[in-house]
Amino acid sequence: MNPDLEVDTEALRRAASDMAATGDRVTAATAEEPPNPAIPRWAAADAAQQAAEAARAQLALLGADIGETARRVSESAAAYELADARAVTRLRLTR
Repeated sequence: MNPDLEVDTEALRRAASDMAATGDRVTAATAEEPPNPAIPRWAAADAAQQAAEAARAQLALLGADIGETARRVSESAAAYELADARAVTRLRLTR
């Protein structure tokens, strides 16, 4: 039997772990906020604050998306392992 697809599940799990860590770092960046100087009050302060809030929201979404991708990669590795185990069982039953 010649496999059409070979998957390194350990590499997938390491990649998922690295992605999860990246997602965590991106999400953690949303908590960091430079102090908002009260004096002098610049005309663009409100616009800058709104832009910062929009960027923070986008970072939170990106961090969550990266985390979700990591979860799906990990699930894929588990599914490949399960499929391999089922194939081994089927092959043993044919002997």
